[in-house]
Amino acid sequence: MLDNAAAVLTRLLAESGRELVDFSQKDVEPVNEGFIVGYACGVRTPQDTVERVTIYVNTSPSAPTDEHTVELTDAAGRRLTAWVYPQDPSLPSLPAVSYPEAAGVVLAKFGIAAEGARLRMEAYRPGKRAVLRVETASDRWFAKVVQPSLASTIHDLHERFQHAGVPVPRSLGFSDAGLVLLGELQGVPAIDVFERIDRPRFAAGLDELTRHISTVRVTIGARESLARRVGWYAERMEETAPLFARQTSRLAQLVHERYAATAVPAPVTIHGDLHLGQIFVDERDPSAITGILDIDTAGLGDPADDRGALFGHVVVSSLERASTVGSAQALSAFADELQAGWHGDARVAAIAATHLLGHALANAGRGDERGAASAQQLLERAQSVLG
Repeated sequence: MLDNAAAVLTRLLAESGRELVDFSQKDVEPVNEGFIVGYACGVRTPQDTVERVTIYVNTSPSAPTDEHTVELTDAAGRRLTAWVYPQDPSLPSLPAVSYPEAAGVVLAKFGIAAEGARLRMEAYRPGKRAVLRVETASDRWFAKVVQPSLASTIHDLHERFQHAGVPVPRSLGFSDAGLVLLGELQGVPAIDVFERIDRPRFAAGLDELTRHISTVRVTIGARESLARRVGWYAERMEETAPLFARQTSRLAQLVHERYAATAVPAPVTIHGDLHLGQIFVDERDPSAITGILDIDTAGLGDPADDRGALFGHVVVSSLERASTVGSAQALSAFADELQAGWHGDARVAAIAATHLLGHALANAGRGDERGAASAQQLLERAQSVLG
C-alpha cells in the first residue's frame, strides 16, 4: 500500500523537526480509492526525547485535509495525506474528547458534570468513527465521534428506535461538529460469551429482534449493499495482496452475476451492519438478547444484507478466536446453522460472500503470515457459499 513507508514517515516528521526512530504497521482501513494505514511510531523530538505516536497515512487521492494534515507525494507521484492521532481530518470532534480536560468541557455542554472523567477508547476506525467510554464518579457514557454530516441522523435514528421499543442506547443529543453522546446499554456483547449461548434460543431471539427493527418508521435508506460494489474489493485486493487477486476477482464476478440475477425485495428497516459485537445479551442468561448497538447505518433496505453481514462476521470471528477452542467451535457451528437457514437463497449467498471478501481483504492487508492464512480460509469459504 505504501511503497516505502519509512521514507514517507521520515519526511512527514522532518517537517516538524522530529526524527523517526522505529515504526510498525498498526491497522489498515479501506476507504474510497485507497487505504488509511496506521503506524505505531517511535519519534525523537528536538529535545532529544523519544515519544510514541500513531501516524495515519491516507492513499486516497480525494482524502480530506485540514490545518493538522500534511500532504506528501510518494515515489510514484501519488498524493498522500497524513496526520498524527487524534487529529483525524474526517472526525474534527475527536481531539476534543480524547483528553480528560477537554472531554469535561464537551460533556458540560450536554449538562453532564464530568470533572475528573476517565476516558478509554473503545473503537477507532480512522476516517470513519470513534467510540470513547467516559466514566464519571457516578455514571458511564459513550461519546461517538462521526463525520459531522452524520451526527443529527444518528441521533434521530436512536430516538426512532427507542420510540418503537427497540432496545438501543439513549441519545442525549449531538453536536454539529460530529459528536453523539449515548447512554449505556445493559448486558454484554454476545461475541464475548458465545460459548455459553443456547444457539437455537438465541437465533429465535435474533429473528424476533430483526422483526421488531423492521417495524421502526424511518425516512432514510440503509447503507448500500456491499454486493453492489463487490468489484471494489477485487481492485483493492490487487493493490494489497496480489497473491489473492486472481481468486478474489473470480469470486467477485460470481457475486456480481448471482446478485444481479435476483429480484430486489420490498425495503424494510434493517440494522445495516449486524454482527455479534453489537448484539447485547444478559450476562447471567446469555441466550436472552437485551439490546443492540451501532444503528448508524440503519434505514430502509434489504433484509438479506443483515443476514449476509451477520454470517460474514461469525465466520471471521471463529477464525480470530481459534485459540479459544470452545468459542471458536460454537461460532463455527453457528455459521453453519446460519448458512443452512438461507440455503438456496442466491441473494443472501452473494451478500455473505461479499462480506467474506471484505474480511479477507482486511486480513491480507495485515501483511503477516497469520493474516494471509486467514484471508485464504475466508476466500475458500466464500467459494463454498457461492457453491
